[in-house]
Amino acid sequence: MKKAKKIWAGICATLLLTLAVAQPLEPAYADTGDELEQQLQESAERKEELAEQIKEVEADKTRALEAKALLDERNILLQQEIDTVQKQIENTEASIAEYEQKEAEQYELFCQQVRQEEERGTVSYWSVLFNATDFADLLSRIDFINEIMDYSQRIIDDLRQTREQLDTSRQELVKQKETLDATQQELEEQITAAAQLVAEYASTQEGLEAMQAEEEKLFKETEQMLKDWYAQNGGTGDIDATSTQEVLKGLIWPSNARYITDKFGWRDAPTAGASTYHEGVDIGAPYYSDVYAAQSGTVIQAGWNGGYGYSVIIAHDFGVATLYGHMNDYYVSVGQTVSRGQVIGECGSTGISTGPHIHYEVRINGEKIDPLPYLPGYIAYW
Repeated sequence: MKKAKKIWAGICATLLLTLAVAQPLEPAYADTGDELEQQLQESAERKEELAEQIKEVEADKTRALEAKALLDERNILLQQEIDTVQKQIENTEASIAEYEQKEAEQYELFCQQVRQEEERGTVSYWSVLFNATDFADLLSRIDFINEIMDYSQRIIDDLRQTREQLDTSRQELVKQKETLDATQQELEEQITAAAQLVAEYASTQEGLEAMQAEEEKLFKETEQMLKDWYAQNGGTGDIDATSTQEVLKGLIWPSNARYITDKFGWRDAPTAGASTYHEGVDIGAPYYSDVYAAQSGTVIQAGWNGGYGYSVIIAHDFGVATLYGHMNDYYVSVGQTVSRGQVIGECGSTGISTGPHIHYEVRINGEKIDPLPYLPGYIAYW
C-alpha cells in the first residue's frame, strides 16, 4: 500500500511538471523576417528597373552624368540590401541562441522523465491500476496514466522539433552569410565602375565642360538658396565682424580624417591644360566614415543635390553656412536643429565624384570662402 502511494505521488509530480512546461517558443523575429524579405524583394525589383535605365543611358556618352546618378542609386540599394541581410543574420543568430537554450532545457526534462520511468518501471503502472477502489476509479487511473505517457511522447516530439528548427536556422545562417559576401563584392565592383565612369568622362573636353557647367549651376543655386534663407530668417553677417569670426573660429572638422585632397580655388583638371574653380575643399575620408556638423545650426537642405550627390547644408549664426557633399547617406532632415559634432551622415562618392571624400564648403551670406583657415592641422595631399 505504501509503495502504491509512493508511485501515485510520483505520477502526480510528473503531471505537475506537465502543467509547468512552457509552451513551445516561436521565433521572436518571424514578422520582422517577413518585412526584411519584402524589403529585399522590393530592392531587387527596383534594381531591375535601374539596370534597364543604365543600359539605355550608358550607350550615349553625353549622358554620363545621368548614368552616374543611376549608378549611385543602384549602389545605395546594394548598401541597403547589405544592411537588411545583416539584420537577417542578427535575427537568425538570436533565434539559434533561443533554440539552443530551449534544446538544453528540453533535453534536461527528457533526462528527468527517463530517470522517473526507470524508477517507476512497467510494474508500477500495473500497481496503480490494481489499487483502484472501484471501476470508476480504475477508469480515472487509466486516463491519468495515458496522460503521463502522452506527456513523455510530447517531450520527445518537442525535442525533435526544436532540433529540426535549430538545423534549419543554421542552414539559413550559412545562406545569409553567403548572400552578404556576394552583395558586398558586387557593391565594391559597382562603386569602382561608377568612379571610373566619371573619371573617363572628365578626361574628355566635352565631359569636362559638361561637369563644369553642372558645378557652376549648383554653386549659383546654393548661393541663392542661402541668400533667400537668410533674407527670410535673418542672421546675416560680415566676415570682418567679431560675431561672424566667433562662429567661424568655432568650426570643427567635419571628419576624423585630416587629409585635404583638393584645395579651394583654381585647380588643374583631368584634361591637359584645363583648370576649374573649386568652391570648397575635399577631405579624403574612407567610405561610410562619419560626417559631423562643423557647428550648431539649422539644416536647410538634406538629400539628393545633383552633382553634389547626397548633401547636407547647415545654416549657422551670423550668415555662416556649411555644406557637406558626395555623402553615401544622410541622417538629418530639413528644419532640424543640429549640434556641433553631431553625426549628420556618412562619407561616400555620390554625384560628380571619382572616389570617397567629403566636399566641404564654408559660406558667408551665400558667398564662398576658403575653409582651410578653419581646418587646423590639415595635411595637404593635392
